[in-house]
Order: sequence, then C-alpha cells, then structure tokens
Amino acid sequence: MDSWKLGVVSGNTLVNASMLNASGAIVPDAYQQMVALIFEESVARQGMEISHLIRYLGVSWVMLAMTIELRSPVLPGETLSWSSWQSDRLGKIWRRETELLHEDGTPALYGATFVSLLDVRTRRICRNTETLDRLNFATGKKLIEKAESRAEYDIADFPERHIRRVYPSWIDELGHTNNQRYGEMGYDALSEEKRQEQMQDLKRMELYFLKELKLSESVSVRARETDTTAEVLGISTADLRPSFLLRYFFEPGFSAHAAPYGFS
Repeated sequence: MDSWKLGVVSGNTLVNASMLNASGAIVPDAYQQMVALIFEESVARQGMEISHLIRYLGVSWVMLAMTIELRSPVLPGETLSWSSWQSDRLGKIWRRETELLHEDGTPALYGATFVSLLDVRTRRICRNTETLDRLNFATGKKLIEKAESRAEYDIADFPERHIRRVYPSWIDELGHTNNQRYGEMGYDALSEEKRQEQMQDLKRMELYFLKELKLSESVSVRARETDTTAEVLGISTADLRPSFLLRYFFEPGFSAHAAPYGFS
C-alpha cells in the first residue's frame, strides 16, 4: 500500500434541506461548509484537532484558500461518502484533498483546501520549523489540477454592492470571523439571476481568505458578473485592504445531468 493511503480519513455526510435556497438549489456556502467540516474532522481524527493545537502548541489551523469542483449534480437527500488526505506541503502551506462520492460510487465533488498554522499569540503565520514538521503526513494524489492558494485581482474592477458589519455571532474561537461567513457574504452579493436561476448549474468555486475580519469591523462587498461567472471581493473599510475573494463558475445545462443515485 502507498504510504499516503495510511493517512486517508473517511466518513459520510447528508445533503439536507438547510443547504437549499428558495429555488431548491444548493447554496455555495453549503458546499464550502461541507468541505471545511470534513477538513476539521479529518485533522481531528489524526490528532490535530484545533482546540488541542491551541492548548498545547499555541497554534491553530487557518484556512488560506479553497477550491471546489462539482463533478456531477448533488441532490437533496443524498448521503455522500467522503475521503480526505494530505496531498502537498510547500513550506508553511499544506494542501488537503477531499473527495465526495454519490451512493453509487460516482464522483460528486472534489475539494482542495490550503491551510497554514497561525500563532495565536502573535496573530502571525507560524514559522517554527519544529512545530511545522510535527504536523505532517505523506502526500497523496491531487484531484484538482488547477487549484492555488493565492489569486490575482484588481480592486478597480469591482463595483460596490453594499457594506456589511461583523457581528458577535460571526466570531470563532480564534477571535476573528469564521470563514463560513465570507461564503455567505459572497452569496448575498450575487444578483437574483445568479442565485435563483443559475445556482443549480454551479460547477466550480474558488475562495481566497486574504485578511481576517474582527468584531464590529465593516467590509465593503463588491461584485462583478458575466453570463457564466461571478466574483465577489470584500474590502475592510478600516484599512482598505482586501479581506476575501470568491469566484463562481457556472456551466449552463450542468444540472440536467442529475440522476437518482439509488435513493431508498
């Protein structure tokens, strides 16, 4: 057996009604949360649970970026099986792969997450090589070819949609906005057409977490769209630095490939 396969973690997840919008399509941040929770469970089962790392090493995983590719339409009510493993490490950045399968074993979606370690005392990326090297596994195959931890963009290309404020319920144990909230802000900034008419044809998402947002901070949410794409950029009004960038790619007719995957 390849050594990386020893580090594969597996489980199941249910696609439930809370993940749907008014038109019955699964919202993008539901896919985001699905992959993020799988990451958290996977590292926890490998002895790297976030609260444990904070308590004993003074560090925590921090999400830098995430790419999600839909391989075939996901249907409400499905129970998807998943597997997750480390697929790369470059210095202070780890890449982890997630594969979700339909009940008949065909691929539903692939996810690639890029994370680093945050020193919770200094609020900076950890550079202690001894700590970094303790949290490592053999690397396995990559499912998504084009997935990066960084993105290029031009702020001038994004007209403002609205201003949002960070509320207490958004703050996690690290004292900053949970990455799930960025996905929700991105969805809210999309046009009605994208949310209600095209969401079932969502094919790919790219999420880049650029700067943490803290309690009571305000963010200028900006967006631009084409017929088959949408991009949302969040900029902190405090220092005018970008906080997050979300990209959505739609494939017309993608949802027409949906099939009943052996529901009971």
